[in-house]
Amino acid sequence: MTRVIAFFNQKGGTAKTTSTLNVAAALAERGCRVLTIDLDPQASLSMAIGTDVTSLDLSVYDLLLDDEIGIDQVTHPTTITGIDIVPSHPDLAAAELELLNVLERERQLDHRLHAADLSAYDYVLVDSPPALNIISINILVATGELVVPIEPHPLSLMVLKRLFETIRRISRLNPGLRVLGFLPTKVHHSSRLAQDMLVQLEEQFPDLPLLPAIPLSVRGAESTAERTSVLQYMPRSNVAAAYRDVGRWLEEAGND
Repeated sequence: MTRVIAFFNQKGGTAKTTSTLNVAAALAERGCRVLTIDLDPQASLSMAIGTDVTSLDLSVYDLLLDDEIGIDQVTHPTTITGIDIVPSHPDLAAAELELLNVLERERQLDHRLHAADLSAYDYVLVDSPPALNIISINILVATGELVVPIEPHPLSLMVLKRLFETIRRISRLNPGLRVLGFLPTKVHHSSRLAQDMLVQLEEQFPDLPLLPAIPLSVRGAESTAERTSVLQYMPRSNVAAAYRDVGRWLEEAGND
């Protein structure tokens, strides 16, 4: 079975895109075939993985708005072996309004995923927009599992209540949705604040595990500028090692 996992948090700046890219690279490094889906209108994942969004004939925007278009028609290879992408495009920003008049607008991504032959992939990883909107709802309805990237900062904890209220409401449409846990990102291990925030996170959500933490580093931004993952850019860095740990954790969680 192909696992569909979204990196989801309505708060911006939590390294959702960086994590989607590097976890995909870590899984590919472990021999998995990964399809990434970029559902952020900024198209950061698409550009970071080597896609020229200005030259696209079709993107995830067309996938959501045209039920005659299938995932195979909008899938492209990437600069990383083992990873394909359904790229985003700035036009996706208009989908919020255009989907208002579409029947079952919250299920468009779900319909496309169910109609697709995903047997070539072990994982589908979804990069989410920093918002709670119709695109986000599509992701929550279509996804089997969620990873919540979170920066250990007081503001990050404050917005989690709204996120989990949304997930509870969505459970009526997607009762199988499972939150795998929190992915701490941008963690300064010598910071007392960061450590205190992680302790609070465990206390507030005792049933949700913390995935291996990703240390604060500029390597992620540097690798993005080079149109690749940090695992290819700096394979022996602490950040690359951390993302490899996350990839291993996800595989083990899938075997539980």
